[in-house]
Amino acid sequence: MTEHNNTNASGARPTDGSDGASSGEPLDASWEAFAQEHADDLADVARSRNAKRFEKHAERAQKKAMLSVNDLDQGTFTDDAIGPGRGPRDTTASSWLDTDVVMDRYGGGFTPPTSFAPTSRRLIVFAALTVIGVLGIIASVLVPRFTGMLGTVFGAVLLVGIAGLAASRRGKRHDDPFDDGARV
Repeated sequence: MTEHNNTNASGARPTDGSDGASSGEPLDASWEAFAQEHADDLADVARSRNAKRFEKHAERAQKKAMLSVNDLDQGTFTDDAIGPGRGPRDTTASSWLDTDVVMDRYGGGFTPPTSFAPTSRRLIVFAALTVIGVLGIIASVLVPRFTGMLGTVFGAVLLVGIAGLAASRRGKRHDDPFDDGARV
């Protein structure tokens, strides 16, 4: 830690009764004498812009520090009915990381699906047209002699594939009366 520099001539620390100097006058009296000698300078400092700014800052800090976290008891942050020493993150329920334990407790195990939802042939055709169109455009760049013709053909295939995919998504109806249309 940093040692404090003692500026007294005798090396002794001043007490309330003495300022440590050879004069022997009390500390309060020597402070009063200093204040009277430098009254004009102290008044200028008190009227300065920095002093006013410091006062405003001190007032704001005093208002801000009216309530401290240390002033509140533990029950303020937790439900006192739960019991002492229990916080909002002290839970006795199982974690989502304990999936195996939970599955064993409630029986049954996880059964993976045997197949995906049925996919229409129309959707598969439009997806294939989209992929063929993208690959064809990339390939047309590699064959400079036929770039114009291949680019036009595969560009049209790509547009048909994308339009078909967009059209297949339109008009989906859900029969659930509580379905508000929100999707994840």
